[in-house]
Amino acid sequence: MENIVLVQSDFSEVTLPKKLDVIFSDAALHWAHNHAQVFRHFWKMLKSDRTKGSQLLIQCGSYGNLQTILALLRQVMQNEFEKNFKNMKLPWHFGKPDDTSKLLGKIGFVNINVHLYNNSVNLCNREIYSKFVRSVIIKPLLVCISKEKSRNRYLELFLDEVEGRKSVNPKQETPCSLDHVTADKP
Repeated sequence: MENIVLVQSDFSEVTLPKKLDVIFSDAALHWAHNHAQVFRHFWKMLKSDRTKGSQLLIQCGSYGNLQTILALLRQVMQNEFEKNFKNMKLPWHFGKPDDTSKLLGKIGFVNINVHLYNNSVNLCNREIYSKFVRSVIIKPLLVCISKEKSRNRYLELFLDEVEGRKSVNPKQETPCSLDHVTADKP
């Protein structure tokens, strides 16, 4: 692992001592709101070698991702919890594949391949689902609720809504649409 350097930074501000052959990102880009700024920064970070080229390889949440879950979260936000989320901006940006392709082309990338694939995660019980949702999906929402008891109540009400949907349609899974992006810098 002598050629690997781990860096913790904002996507659009990361600086490295030399240009890169490949930028790879897995399940992270949807946390950045300004994809244009990020992709322009990635362009600057990649080598410009006409004979070899450089690559951008990204997998992230896409437009439509978490729609069912977000609808249920909004439903639970109403009434009792509405004041907690009054000025909150959702922490995700789920870009549309066509928009992402156009953006990459405008920046100068070539051989652009942006596509969706549906994947679903089937978590076996309420406790495991609760842990996953609390740490991966609704963590940024829970910080808007000041009291731990209220955070737990919000989570439990959400889980009740999820289970209510499952009881109406037991075979329904929660699909997760993921963007897969590849592009080359000539």
